[in-house]
Amino acid sequence: MKTRYLKLLGLLLIAVVTTGCVSSIPFQEQLPQPAYGTDGKLLITVIDERRRIQQGKPRDFIGVAHGSFGIPFDWSVKQALNVAEGDQDRDLSAFIEYRLTNGLQQKGWNAQAVQLDRLPNEQEAQALLEQNQADTLLALRLNEWYFSLNLNWVSAFNFDTDTDVRVFKKQQGQVLEKNFSERDVIEEKSSESPQNNILRAYRDQLRQIVDDPEVRNTLARQQ
Repeated sequence: MKTRYLKLLGLLLIAVVTTGCVSSIPFQEQLPQPAYGTDGKLLITVIDERRRIQQGKPRDFIGVAHGSFGIPFDWSVKQALNVAEGDQDRDLSAFIEYRLTNGLQQKGWNAQAVQLDRLPNEQEAQALLEQNQADTLLALRLNEWYFSLNLNWVSAFNFDTDTDVRVFKKQQGQVLEKNFSERDVIEEKSSESPQNNILRAYRDQLRQIVDDPEVRNTLARQQ
């Protein structure tokens, strides 16, 4: 009974802080949009290998919020980030994949999302490129993608990420392997909801990846 009560309390807190007076930021503002273009067709996949998922958390788990008396509650995509059509059915990898793909498409890229269970090897990547008549595969593996915030006051929250990035080219194989790992301290704004702060943190992390000089050199249109 106590566990059920705490879960209901957690869901109530989520509803209050994510559907209050502040609307979610426009979908356009949730997207990473690089200032460069690319040649040919790009496949995008985001693979979830977070330790917490392997230990039993659901695949739509996104982090922890601390409510009254510091009680922690798990947050999911459906509970806290369900702001675009289809989000309620997306796990975290699909949620990120959708934002990344749409951001590139809106900049004129010929980008297509593909669902994979794990990072492909070079032979598998080449087969995938040929099957989809694509030129490049951008693969992100999430080793960590986790926030912990306090709902009792406006301050800052930690956003921990650890992402392996691989780029494969048709007939060239793997051309880039790079890891992005860091802890960002996200300064909250009293005028914004926790939802919006998280959405912007996601966008900025994806923007950092696609704007990285090495990633850009492998993806950018050849002059």
